[in-house]
Amino acid sequence: MTQCRSRSFPDEAAIACGRDGGFTYFGGSRADTWSVDPSLRSRLERLNAEFAALDIEPDRAVWLACDLLLDGVDTPALCELAGESPTRLDKWEARDLLRQVLEELGIPPLSYEEADWFLGREAALRILDGAPSAEWADETWRITLKLAGDGDEVFAALANHDTDPEPFRGFVREYLRLADEQSGAVTP
Repeated sequence: MTQCRSRSFPDEAAIACGRDGGFTYFGGSRADTWSVDPSLRSRLERLNAEFAALDIEPDRAVWLACDLLLDGVDTPALCELAGESPTRLDKWEARDLLRQVLEELGIPPLSYEEADWFLGREAALRILDGAPSAEWADETWRITLKLAGDGDEVFAALANHDTDPEPFRGFVREYLRLADEQSGAVTP
């Protein structure tokens, strides 16, 4: 069994990595050798998008690494990331480790444009699902910038969302259509 040590706490924190001494991979051409829990896959996809958008939350990266290890995914960088302190790891160290994790898992990093569509699509789905605006308000810029065009109708619709949500929801549905075209996804 391989020992992975934390760079933040080299003497105190060690996480045992390895399942029968081997590594398990996910993604890319090796996707058929391991299946991941759908919620973990979703979190990993979001982290990949955040990586491309330069907006990584180190604590979320550490907790995802821990959860992936518990689910049986095992790579050296994943062990190292899981061994980091979620409160002391800075964004740049998290980014470096995440780059290694994605590479070891065979997951190609998203481009900035792919990440932008992915994160905007997630926000759009939350809006249409009726989530409180606190859960999506910071992401609406992705939607409004794509749909702004020559007029300010989308901004007016967003400003009036609390009193009359349907006009903005119409813009959000249009954004989802465009996002689905970009990604090849199909919104239910």
